[in-house]
Amino acid sequence: MMGRGVRCALVVVATSMLCCTGSEAQNRVRTLRVGGSASSWITGGGGTDPLILGGTLFSPKLDTTNTPDEAVDFTYRSGWISPLAFDGEVNVASRVLEEAGSIKSPNSVEEKKVVRAQLAESVNGNHDIAFERKPTQVVPLNPQGIWVILDFGVPIGVHRVRFYPRNTVVATPRTPFHNDFLRAYELFINPTRTSLQRSPDILVTRDTANETAIVDIEVPHQYTRLVKLKSLSQVPWEIDEIEVYASGFLQRATYLSDLIDLGDRATLGEIRWRDTAIGREIRSSASVRVRTGTDDTPLIYEARILDSVGVWLGDTEIIDQTTWVGLNRRQRGVIIDDEENWSPWKAAENNALITAPGQRQYLQFQIDIEGGLFDTRQVNWVEFDYLQPPLGDTLRAEVFPRRVPAEVRATFRYAALLRGNGPIRGYDRLEIDANAVVEDIRELTIDGVAAPFDIDYVRRDGFAITFEPILRDSTILEFTFDIPIFRFGTTFSSRAYHTPSGNVPQRLEPGEATDFGPGDFAELSDLSVVIPREQVGQLIGEIVIDSKIITPNGDLENDLFEVFFNLLQLTKPTPVTMEIYDLSGRRLHTVFDEEKIIGPATHTWDGRLDDGSLVPPGHYLWLLRVRADAFEERHTGVLGVAY
Repeated sequence: MMGRGVRCALVVVATSMLCCTGSEAQNRVRTLRVGGSASSWITGGGGTDPLILGGTLFSPKLDTTNTPDEAVDFTYRSGWISPLAFDGEVNVASRVLEEAGSIKSPNSVEEKKVVRAQLAESVNGNHDIAFERKPTQVVPLNPQGIWVILDFGVPIGVHRVRFYPRNTVVATPRTPFHNDFLRAYELFINPTRTSLQRSPDILVTRDTANETAIVDIEVPHQYTRLVKLKSLSQVPWEIDEIEVYASGFLQRATYLSDLIDLGDRATLGEIRWRDTAIGREIRSSASVRVRTGTDDTPLIYEARILDSVGVWLGDTEIIDQTTWVGLNRRQRGVIIDDEENWSPWKAAENNALITAPGQRQYLQFQIDIEGGLFDTRQVNWVEFDYLQPPLGDTLRAEVFPRRVPAEVRATFRYAALLRGNGPIRGYDRLEIDANAVVEDIRELTIDGVAAPFDIDYVRRDGFAITFEPILRDSTILEFTFDIPIFRFGTTFSSRAYHTPSGNVPQRLEPGEATDFGPGDFAELSDLSVVIPREQVGQLIGEIVIDSKIITPNGDLENDLFEVFFNLLQLTKPTPVTMEIYDLSGRRLHTVFDEEKIIGPATHTWDGRLDDGSLVPPGHYLWLLRVRADAFEERHTGVLGVAY
């Protein structure tokens, strides 16, 4: 982590050259990388310190580290980060003294300050002071039934606990208390800190006749948050040190980058990261989230306005972070997320476009790693591409109409509006997503004037067109296309490119781009299309059977049973099966059994079974079914076979 203004940790690579709109200056497509070395990870991207809001609404707490709870390991593998690893040979008991942890003896009723001090000395490696339960006439301490509870704040892989009095492990002649060890005890562990009903303590061992000063206990290796020692002894005792040994990785770790300043507005491109699994890959995950902002503080700080006698009457004012930190507790107001200048966190996919709003100057990413004791992930680096200036400060698009019948060819008008609040690049290419093959693209205009265009590709998942560069603020692009709709809420999501700048697109946001005339209401402007309510919920639409009777005799006349159908509503590949049955319900043959996507499908059957023989003449049943996650939809019919 570095302070404000440091930029040395940014790895910025120029990948192409181009001219800025309205300027002769050369501009570069850049790639920003964080990671790849321990120093790069530790500096957090060389921006402004991250701000993590903790505590409560009325008692907020700020953390400005890149590693909340210090759960990230920078040294396990050089240049990579992972959850903190424990090697099994190092005593980790002192971790309870860190902010997230604690050590307490809840039923020690004497002076709490003394108890806290002695407990701290029992885990910090100091062998001069011990936690003592030695009653005197002045201090009638009870040695029996006393709890000592170590809370590590997060579960760690505990496998061993050791405790002992002074002058045992380390010679301390001035305190010859080596015989003041626990004669009877119970040791418990708990993976969480919850109620007894939800997470009961696990008894590790119970010894009512201990004769060993140095107690060394093997613990079933598992994630443990609480280590709880209970005295059963009536004989006075002390504990010089409680040692806890752990191995494996933390369950979870979060890495938070700095608030990275790109220097100016930018179009954000693809994000990528390199990670690898330790142990079983299926038992761990690494995910990345991104947010963007227009300034270097994603939080709003409020101060309470007090009257002349120091009473808060409910009024507040917005102040900066430094001023807020300097206020006393009575003056501090709440800290809230700045939802106006910073976007919410957006999940990112590896090798995919950043979904957080672009055209902003500041960016922050977060890495979350989850796994098990010996199954986790390491991350080597995170990088993303960006363009300055952006293609536009706003690229907004809509389609019309927004409600059409399913399965039939429909005509849509598409409009895109470019806005720029400063220098922009513009765009000359659009990619538009679809779930069927577009049937026609025509009538392209720029600000109402017909313009030439080229169709780059037409695929089942969308199409792309290229046209003359659109460079000016408030320019409107329009064109028309035909396509059938197979899903409720079909969205024609789009990306714009400035082809001289390379493969760094800008997403088009849905919204009002133009007035399409009657029936076009600005508040409904969108890139999504719905189908009539009565068609919602169907998985199979129109089914067309070429012939209900086939004659598979090889004369090429009516030899095949051919079925055409439309698959609706599917959002991912889904199992679809067609089977042939006899009239008694016995399955004879599977025509196909495969995963299919939304849209039309066609299959044929030649009347033959798996062994190649023809079915006897007669009547048969066909069954077509789609097995979605929530339910299964079936359609049946009768097929005749004759010779």
